[in-house]
Amino acid sequence: TKIRAEVYGKNINLQVPNDLPTVGADPTTITEVLVNLIDNAIKYSANTDSSIDISAKLNEEGMIETTVKDYGEGVPESVMPHLFEKFSRNHRNKARVAGTGLGLYICKAIISAHDGNISARSKDGKGSEFSFTLHPYSVVASQNPDDQSIIRTGHGWIKNHNLNRS
Repeated sequence: TKIRAEVYGKNINLQVPNDLPTVGADPTTITEVLVNLIDNAIKYSANTDSSIDISAKLNEEGMIETTVKDYGEGVPESVMPHLFEKFSRNHRNKARVAGTGLGLYICKAIISAHDGNISARSKDGKGSEFSFTLHPYSVVASQNPDDQSIIRTGHGWIKNHNLNRS
């Protein structure tokens, strides 16, 4: 994603506090969410401002909130209610911007499986801001003290999250 951003002339600004708690999440699927949101920010701000801001913070509910913000073309108001639906595409730029309409649908499924929330704010012509929340590791571990299917590895991640269980 970093190379793609450079090819498109985008600067990724990262703002993450040093004391932010570790999240209770599957690293592979959360990486998929981040890559999708960053790729969308690159695609939908191709001819505009060169900045993409990524930030994380502990929000009021005690969850880690990650935000990807671009200053691109934004999302029309009529499209906003359908953003996270399967095969949802903005017909205005369907021919110009490649995609299947599954990316945000998959992101929502992954974040929901982690018991988090994903949301979007946008103003047509003014850019977009996508945010998702995850529980801190300590909360996930404390809710499941006897559950041996949640395993903390040397990398500090939950290996067997409920996303991977049947």
